[in-house]
This record gives sequence, C-alpha cells and structure tokens, in this order.
Amino acid sequence: MPVQGVKGLTIDLKAHKEKSALKLTGALMKGGLFLQRKSQNLVPIDTNVLRASAETQIVKADGLDIEVTMGYGTDYGIYVHENLEMRHKPGKSAKFVEIPLRLRREELKAVIRKQFYK
Repeated sequence: MPVQGVKGLTIDLKAHKEKSALKLTGALMKGGLFLQRKSQNLVPIDTNVLRASAETQIVKADGLDIEVTMGYGTDYGIYVHENLEMRHKPGKSAKFVEIPLRLRREELKAVIRKQFYK
C-alpha cells in the first residue's frame, strides 16, 4: 500500500528505522556471541573464574547508534590478555579476544550480515 502524504511517510520511515535498529542490535549481539565463543577456546583456564566471566552485552541502543561489547569481567583479565610472557596450558593464549577477532574477521562480518538480513 503506498504511503499517503508527509505524515504517512514520516510514520513509515520511523517504523523502518525502529525495525532496522532492532535487527542491527540482534545482529551485533549475534556477532558478539560468536566472538565470545571463539575467545572461550583460547582463554587461559586456571580456576575457570576468568572464562566464566565472559559476557556480551548491549551498552548503548539509541536508534541506529548501537554499541555491543564482548569482554571478560574480572579485574585481572586485562593482565592475562596483554601479558605475552605469561605461560599458558597448550591451546590457551594471551590475546584470547584479539586473536579470534583478527583471524575470524570475515566470518564475524558474515555472521552479522546474515543475522541482519534474515
């Protein structure tokens, strides 16, 4: 059905913006959760506290201005992530967020794209 008049156009555009914002939020969350899963494969495990503190969350959702973060919620997580001299068990590593982000960048973009256009 065609939109009638400026008021109708404004309502239609607003509805599409809200729908797009919801779709974008969902797509970014899906991407964050994808990165979180990949990061969990590398995060060093000693007591499992660091691994268990992983979280993906929406920190800002104002129209199409959306921010989703993925990280670890311990005070020491940043030190484990950045300390390249620390020894870890086989298969575990410092830069446990950065490595999957770099290595799986295209896959991450595809996950977000697929979710948005779903």
